Amino acid sequence: MRTRSVSARKRPVRALAVLILAAALSPALLSGEARKKFIELGWDIPTTKELREHWQEMEAHAPFDGVMFSVRAQAEGVKCDSQHFWTKQRWKREWFQEAVADLKSCKFSRFTDNFLRINATPGEVAWDDDEGWDALAEKTATLAWLVHEAGCKGPAIDFEPYGRAMFKFDPALKHTFAEAAAMARKRGAQFMQAIAGEFPNAVILTLFTNSVNFQAGRNDNPDAVLASEHYGLLPAFVNGMLDKMPPQMVLVDGCENGYYMDSEAEYLRAAAEMRQWTGAALQLVAPENRGKYRAQVQAGFGFYLDMFLNEEGNQYYRGPRNGSRVTRLRENLTFARQATDEYVWVYGEQCRWWPLDDIAGFEKRLAKSVGKGRPWEEALPGVTRAIEWARSPAAAGKAEVEAMRRGGTLKNLLVNAGFDEGKGPLPAAWSTWQREGPQGVFSWDNAVGRDKAGSAKAVGVKDGCFLQKITVKPGESYAVEGACLRKGNSACTLFVRWQTENDKWTQEHNDRLVVFKPGEKEWEGASGVVIVPEGVGKLVLLLCVHNQSEQDACWLDDVGVYRLSALP
Repeated sequence: MRTRSVSARKRPVRALAVLILAAALSPALLSGEARKKFIELGWDIPTTKELREHWQEMEAHAPFDGVMFSVRAQAEGVKCDSQHFWTKQRWKREWFQEAVADLKSCKFSRFTDNFLRINATPGEVAWDDDEGWDALAEKTATLAWLVHEAGCKGPAIDFEPYGRAMFKFDPALKHTFAEAAAMARKRGAQFMQAIAGEFPNAVILTLFTNSVNFQAGRNDNPDAVLASEHYGLLPAFVNGMLDKMPPQMVLVDGCENGYYMDSEAEYLRAAAEMRQWTGAALQLVAPENRGKYRAQVQAGFGFYLDMFLNEEGNQYYRGPRNGSRVTRLRENLTFARQATDEYVWVYGEQCRWWPLDDIAGFEKRLAKSVGKGRPWEEALPGVTRAIEWARSPAAAGKAEVEAMRRGGTLKNLLVNAGFDEGKGPLPAAWSTWQREGPQGVFSWDNAVGRDKAGSAKAVGVKDGCFLQKITVKPGESYAVEGACLRKGNSACTLFVRWQTENDKWTQEHNDRLVVFKPGEKEWEGASGVVIVPEGVGKLVLLLCVHNQSEQDACWLDDVGVYRLSALP
């Protein structure tokens, strides 16, 4: 905002043409929230039977976009479990018809992205065991069929074997590392072919892939490092998956090491390592697969809730920050959401989010833990709202505004927010600004309004706004909303900017643009949420108008700024 020296009144808008163009092209990109999804995983992992019984309650109370679930079946004396999958045992597809029926009975609306958890446990199939891999590929195809048939998003793969360390190179097997890697790549291709044959447009959410081997990727000779790493053969297996990955499929590196990240910079650095051509993850990809990796592999993150529940002294402990541990949880989870391409998987062990068929057994198992198997909200009060705020501040703020509106406690901090009063030619309590050049006309229109007569009107404005400011404090959160009626080529937005207590513009990088979307009849609505940055004393709300010809007009009405409850 430093093109030339002008008064505070003349500096409310700069470079808005770029922002307006971006809004016209993709409002979702401006919000930064539309594609970000939180997926639950924990020791409370539901079976398909439990999903059938409890899906409505799960959706009503759990702050997620989806869940990882397990599949179990028993027939012909064989017990099947997707979490004990990496064996030579063969399964039959018909054994899973009941599981498919369970899933189809769930009429999810909020849980849009559900994944079947598949574990590389116990990892007992050797790389050179053709018969064993034939059985494993057949089971993989069966589970891919199941999730596709049931309308789920795809499989969620945990490559931690909880048994034999299958991805660790073992020189005792008389192979060189290069030979072992070639076999692992062959099996990765076989694994991917099994999935793609049944579900070619699946999203494969892994708990980790190459992110677990960043140290090797940062080295000039990655194989020299991988030969002694616990997951040293995993990059070769992933390369095999990429070899056979169809173009409509997505693979997510879930970066389980997100558990340990504690700042915005750490999450952004890890995301860059997973995405960039020069990033550590891509250095572990075969050159012929790097274009495919860049196009189809997403950066994701794991997030460990127990960090914020465990007692001090535990190696997995995060203490208070900015007032509480729940605040630190919300801040870190927000960093994860901002850095991810689409998915954050939220993991917890000591508590539960929903009813289980054996709650007594679950609580007994965890009786000596801090959580004791209780509901998460009981063990860690405020955690649900913290996750909701991290997941989507706009949705969380809108829900709170609607609750206050229903309860009759909603207080609008703007004066003359409904434009019911005029003062001369303008709405009372509102000022205006226009960029130098051809001038349009701002006015108060007492004949047009959304619910009743009274609105702010702009005609022939190339670049300007109505504006009003309120006093605020850093850390407070506010919801903003408004309505707009447009004629012709009028472009309108709500724009939140910041000033110091002395009316100096500040924190330009935290300005927030909120676009109008089609709504009731001809009127369009806009709503968003802002958090007051440090060093700010005033919130300035601008009702921006652009691109009008002399014949174009727009009306703005029912604008609101509402103080929200203190953030968790």
